[in-house]
Amino acid sequence: MRLPLPLVAILATAMLAGCKSSPPTELASVFIDNGPSAAPDNVQPVRLPVSEIPLFVSPRAVVMAERISAVSVVTAGEADLRQEYVMLVLDAASTQDIALLTRDAIGRSFVLVVGTEALGIMRIDRPIGDGRLFFHVEQKGMSNSQAAFSVAGKIGRMIEAVEKARKK
Repeated sequence: MRLPLPLVAILATAMLAGCKSSPPTELASVFIDNGPSAAPDNVQPVRLPVSEIPLFVSPRAVVMAERISAVSVVTAGEADLRQEYVMLVLDAASTQDIALLTRDAIGRSFVLVVGTEALGIMRIDRPIGDGRLFFHVEQKGMSNSQAAFSVAGKIGRMIEAVEKARKK
C-alpha cells in the first residue's frame, strides 16, 4: 500500500523547485508508528510492500529528507541469520531530536518512506543518540540484499541532489 505524498515531500520539492537542476523525485523521510489505537486523525495507515505489516504512522515526518546526511548498506545479525540493513546518518539537529524522541518511544517503530511508499522499518529498542538509524527494507520481487542496495541507491541519489541544490 502506498502512503499519500507526505507534506514534507511536497515542501522539500517546493524548496528545491527553484534550482536549475531538477529536484529528486523520490525523497526519503522517516515517520514514527503511532500504533492502531492512536486517534484516526493522527495516523496514516501504511503497509510494508512484502510482509504487509500494517503500520499507523504519524502524518508528520520526524526526519525530513534534507536532514539525512549519509546512507549505506550494513550487514548485521547472527552468522546464519545475517541481513542487510539501510543505515541512515542524520545531521546534528536531527540527531538531537531523535535522541529526545526515542527516550519515550521504546517499543515503537520508525518507518522509512521513499517517495510515497513505506519501504523500511526500525524497531526502537533503546534511546538512539548517535544519529544512525538501521532499517530493515523490503521491495516486491527483490531479496533482502537487493532491496537494501536499491533503497540505499535511491536515498544516495536524493542526498546528492539535495546537497547540489544547497550549494547553488
